[in-house]
Amino acid sequence: MTDNSPLPVGAFTFVLHGAGGDLAKRKIIPALGHLAKSGYFSAESRIIFAQREALSPEEALAQVDSFLKAAGDEAARESIPALLPYLHTLQVVLGTPESCRAMANAVTGSPEPVVHYAALPSSRFIDLINCIPTVRDPSRLRLVLEKPLGFNAKESALIEEAVAAKLDESQVYRIDHYLGKQAVQNLLALRLGNRIFEPLLTREHVAHVQITVAEDLGVEDRAGFYEHAGALRDMVQSHMLQLLATVAMEPPVSLEANSLRDEKLKVLRSLKVPQVTGIPEIVVGQYGEGYVKGQPVPKYRDEKGVAANSTTETYVSFRTEVQTWRWAGVPFLVRTGKRMPRRFAEIVIQFRDVPKPLFEPVGGQWVGNQLVIHLQPEDKLELKLLAKTPGERERLKPVSLDLDFFNTWRIPVRDAYERLITDILRGRLGLFLRRDEVQTQWQFVDRILNDLKSHSMEPVPYTSGTYGPSAATAMAMRAGAIWSEDGL
Repeated sequence: MTDNSPLPVGAFTFVLHGAGGDLAKRKIIPALGHLAKSGYFSAESRIIFAQREALSPEEALAQVDSFLKAAGDEAARESIPALLPYLHTLQVVLGTPESCRAMANAVTGSPEPVVHYAALPSSRFIDLINCIPTVRDPSRLRLVLEKPLGFNAKESALIEEAVAAKLDESQVYRIDHYLGKQAVQNLLALRLGNRIFEPLLTREHVAHVQITVAEDLGVEDRAGFYEHAGALRDMVQSHMLQLLATVAMEPPVSLEANSLRDEKLKVLRSLKVPQVTGIPEIVVGQYGEGYVKGQPVPKYRDEKGVAANSTTETYVSFRTEVQTWRWAGVPFLVRTGKRMPRRFAEIVIQFRDVPKPLFEPVGGQWVGNQLVIHLQPEDKLELKLLAKTPGERERLKPVSLDLDFFNTWRIPVRDAYERLITDILRGRLGLFLRRDEVQTQWQFVDRILNDLKSHSMEPVPYTSGTYGPSAATAMAMRAGAIWSEDGL
């Protein structure tokens, strides 16, 4: 067996709660389908779609196929039929004793571990948890929770208390799919497996760090959720802070799950909360009318399901610092928003300039060295160096050393959800969040939200098809940075 061959997982029972929802149809079911088609699942395994509607397995897959066809995802459609040999369906209305009994009956005699995957709004988590038996054994029962876990630290704590009453921490998989991306995993490999980079990732050598997740879409059909969440709860609370922690953490003593999560937690606890008064370190915005990819788009307040006077932020950028010996004084600039010119996600580590420049930069602007971790639309690592241009003039121009995972290994990079699902089935917790991480992230975001509210700071409008409010550009410049707009 080569490294590229599928390594099958043992027999399991996988109960997908919310199987009729968009997240399940868009991400989870296609990932399961591709794993099944690729030979990861044993014949004894069972996959149960649990949803409010009574459907046969064939009808459930037909609905998924129709959804993917409308989304134009032909690659995902091809793998969906591979689920049929494993598939069972279950009608469930959470919060009723009848559904709890139906769930218990559905998994009786099924292969273990039994995995309950909650692709549900967090408001339904406790109803689901109340239906799960108290089994403190990860080889028998596991629970997967999608983000966000609640809408603030208090709600999150109530969910966690309900979980702790039934399960041990080793049975709980709090998922953030960004951690399943190949580029994020290779960031750790780059740092911990290569001598040349780790000594440079310090305040002596790094000028600043940028983390961007830009989306070209608007709120689409998520207005019901997004109006109550906004960019801070939806993106910053988990995705952005987890990426920051992965960049800034100290080397762990091992790759064991708690060693990794201990180091990330130290970073999260050391973060400086951005100030909203004086010289502001945070900018919140809301998209207005504009053009994206040449097409006119409406402002956020004109989207279906959005209040006419909504103050929900669709954009946020802020400056923070990791207040440790390694990073003290280094600006970490975080940015996410909707209706930007294009969709991309990346981490840019900008290194300091040489002490005495001896060469002339092409174009008169000194760029310096950068390590760029591209997360989407493709997973890729890029090291930007300065090289002399041909000719007699002593001028430097940026050149890139690229690690494109597909071109390097000549195999498709696995989807993040595929990697995370196989880790769940194998009982590997390293790419999932621990309870204290989630709580610390919520405390950070809650503090920002409370400060914004107490100072009556509402989102400033920005034109769709731009990279957000001009105030965000000024904030970055005060940190000695210019926002990257390269994408891929």
